[in-house]
Amino acid sequence: MEYLYYRLWQILIGKSEEDMPPFGAMMIFSMLFVFNVGTVENLLNHFYNIGYTPKDKDDVILYSLIPIFSVLIFNIFYFFRRRNKIKLKYQHESKLKKIIGNFVLFAYAILSIILLFYIGNTYPIR
Repeated sequence: MEYLYYRLWQILIGKSEEDMPPFGAMMIFSMLFVFNVGTVENLLNHFYNIGYTPKDKDDVILYSLIPIFSVLIFNIFYFFRRRNKIKLKYQHESKLKKIIGNFVLFAYAILSIILLFYIGNTYPIR
């Protein structure tokens, strides 16, 4: 997970201000992780009836914000506050490892998005 965060951070370097690439990488990584949590939650709700089905608009908003803020808080402390240690750990990677890391990062992002929509359409919440 740290390495994927680092790769995403390195891809965003040069596109904005100094602290923005690590923050942007954390936000994108958080979004992908929330997609994964939503996919797993949808499968658990469909097959085992484990989960909560919101009744109205206020429940949907509250129920959506809880996992989003949980993931954001975790990622702030795990990735963003430790960004210098993560950078020192991975900054001397080889070109081959960089290419493989970029491929794995893009595959993870694409699969997270595709699985979210596929599982959501195939196994709707009852």
